[in-house]
Amino acid sequence: MSIINDLKKVLLDVNVSLTELAQALANRLKKPYSMQNLSNKLRNETITHREMLIIADILGYEIKFIRKNGNT
Repeated sequence: MSIINDLKKVLLDVNVSLTELAQALANRLKKPYSMQNLSNKLRNETITHREMLIIADILGYEIKFIRKNGNT
């Protein structure tokens, strides 16, 4: 599954559009973000970890690394 599909599911759950997310991201990072720019980053999988952490925070989520069962 791709990051864009995962994010679109979350956006539907919280009732936020990609345009609204791009605007919130622009406000948080103090730099221009358009819906098209954000969409391209997601589609091309060039979005940074920092951007994803901020997106998660904007949407009321957090990103965690969780060890799989059975791995040491």
